[in-house]
Amino acid sequence: MDGVWKYLLRRSLRSRGGFTLIELLVVIAIIALLVGILLPALGQARKTARAAVCSSNQKQIYTAIATYSNDYKEFHHAKRLNYGLRFRKINGGGPYDATNIRWIRPYEWPPSFDGADTDFAYWGVLYDTYLDPNLNVQEEWYTIGRGPPPPVPAWQVWRCPDAKLMDPYPSANLGPNSTAGFNYNTQFDPDHKFQTYAFNGVTRDLTGRLASAWFRRTPIPGTQAFATTAARFSQIANPSLLIMFQDGFEHMLDANGDTLNDLSQYDAFDSTGFGEITAFDKWKREYFRHNTGCVTTWGDGHVKIIAKPQYDTSLKWYSGTFTANGQ
Repeated sequence: MDGVWKYLLRRSLRSRGGFTLIELLVVIAIIALLVGILLPALGQARKTARAAVCSSNQKQIYTAIATYSNDYKEFHHAKRLNYGLRFRKINGGGPYDATNIRWIRPYEWPPSFDGADTDFAYWGVLYDTYLDPNLNVQEEWYTIGRGPPPPVPAWQVWRCPDAKLMDPYPSANLGPNSTAGFNYNTQFDPDHKFQTYAFNGVTRDLTGRLASAWFRRTPIPGTQAFATTAARFSQIANPSLLIMFQDGFEHMLDANGDTLNDLSQYDAFDSTGFGEITAFDKWKREYFRHNTGCVTTWGDGHVKIIAKPQYDTSLKWYSGTFTANGQ
């Protein structure tokens, strides 16, 4: 009986035919076609997912700012100066690790303007403990360092997954791309990877009780000078119509060609006749770093994606100067 089974098995193996070359090529072609169809869809899904992460980050940041304002008489106290540091190296030639960096102290009012660390702090540093209540910052982290190596959990929400570059000032690692006497940084410095959102720093004169921007200019008694201070949440006339912060290249927007209604600062040409400086294109890209556009957070906390620049010199999104019907 055993011999019969072996005989039948040999016959079965001899009668079984393999794939022909044509059949194999057809299968390969079908697989290639399916891959070609699926890969763009997967890439688009990944881009959409990254934009969703950015939107979630901004919602968490807004919640932290609103919570802070509840504790501090409705002030947001975001930093007005356009710097973006979280830490500095103790030894400039050393690595970015816990033994060689010291944290930058959060911005505090009034500003000193004397070059102290608090004058260079990223505006979001102030809210880190609201994003991570377990973050117990030690005083020596600001002086001799030896704090935890970056990033700490509180910093993660400040990292847009599609960000490739942020304004490196004042810690620019100036590279070889220099024309007309200017240096244009195109490297993502390690100390700027966790501060990828830009605050609406447009400043308006305060008229009456209500303000139309997040920063206001008020006269200093007995002088001809003005002081720039943060407006209270309750002073904002149209919070739902006023951008608070967004994707961007600069850390603090000041309406000199760096807002979504006017990106002319990044359309500049150098003075030597070499044409448009390529770094500007990379800077401008950071405003529309997602395939769907620029993620923005508004004064009432809603998050909106703006697909393209809206050229309008009235600065409505940044000054809140809308009429009652939003026009």
